Amino acid sequence: MQKIFSTLAIVLGLGAAVNAQSGYQPAYPLEVGVQLGTSMFLGDLGGQSGIGRPFLRDTDFKAIRPTIGIFGRWNFGAYFSARLDLNFLRLYGDDNLSSIGTRGGFDGEDPNRGDGDDAWFRYYRQLNFRTNVFEAAAIGEIIPYNFELGGGYQDYSVLSPYALIGIGIYNFKPQGITSDGAWVDLKPLRTEGQGFVDGRVPYKLTQLNVPIGFGLKWTYNDTWTMALEVNNRLTFTDYIDDVSTDYVNPQVFIDNMPIDQANLAISMARRSVEIDPGFINGEVSAPGEQRGDPKDNDSFYSINIRFSYLIDPASFGGGRRYGCPVW
Repeated sequence: MQKIFSTLAIVLGLGAAVNAQSGYQPAYPLEVGVQLGTSMFLGDLGGQSGIGRPFLRDTDFKAIRPTIGIFGRWNFGAYFSARLDLNFLRLYGDDNLSSIGTRGGFDGEDPNRGDGDDAWFRYYRQLNFRTNVFEAAAIGEIIPYNFELGGGYQDYSVLSPYALIGIGIYNFKPQGITSDGAWVDLKPLRTEGQGFVDGRVPYKLTQLNVPIGFGLKWTYNDTWTMALEVNNRLTFTDYIDDVSTDYVNPQVFIDNMPIDQANLAISMARRSVEIDPGFINGEVSAPGEQRGDPKDNDSFYSINIRFSYLIDPASFGGGRRYGCPVW
C-alpha cells in the first residue's frame, strides 16, 4: 500500500510542476453522472488462491461482482475537482474457488494436504460469504495535466489523467451459505466468539473507509465526460467477510446461545467437517488454529466506467461560462 501512496505523491508533484502550462478550463463547474463497473473483495476470503498477492494482482475473476452508482462533481478550475459518490456494490468470496484450475481439484481427506500447496488450506477451510455494500463517499480528484485534443467551442475534447483520495462511509452485512443452500446472516452467529471471548468485540456493520485510486477522463465539447477509474477502498475492519482470527471451542456457542442458534453457529464457524467428516486433517481447523489473518484489514475495489453531463448554470436562470477552451 505504500507504493500506492508514493504514486499519488508523485502525481501531486507533477501536477504542481506543470499546472501553469495548460490553458484548459472546464466550461461549467457542475457535473452529474452515473457509473457502472465491477467490484472485487480482497480479504481472508478474497483474491487469488494460496496466500494472495497485492491489490490488482490479487484479483480472482470468478469472484467479480457488479457495482452501480451516481455522483455529482464540482470542478474547482482545471486541476482539482470534488465529488460526492453514492454506490451500491456486491462482494463475494468462496474458499472452494481455490480448487478450481488445480489438477484434479483438492480433497479434504488428502493426508498429504495438497502436497504443500497453500491453496489447499484455503480450500479445506470451506468458508464463503457474500454481502451488499451501500456506500457514500466525498472524494477529491487531482489532475496534473489536461491534454487538449482540439480548439474552439465546437468539436474539441480534453484528456485528463487524475488521482483520487477521499473519505467514505459504508454499510455491509455478510452472509454465508449453509450446506443445504440457505443464506444466513453471519454476524449474529459470532463465528469467532465475538462478545463471548475476551478481547473479541462484535464488529460494526457501518464503518468508514478511504477511497484511493486513479483514472482517466475524456471531456467532449463542453457537454459530457466519460472516465475509466480504479478505486480501491482501504478499510478499518477485518470482518467484512466475517473472518479474522482463529477457531474457537464449540462449547463457547453452546454456553452463550439458544441451542438451535448455537448449532448453526458451530456449523458455520468450522466448515471443514463438510469435506472431512472423519477429521483426517481435523487438527488444521481445531480450536486455536488459524481461521483468518488479523494483521491485514479487508479492502475492496471497483473498476468503473463513469458518464457525466456538464450543467450550464444558465439553465437555472443565470450565470455564464465557468471557463473556455484555448483557441
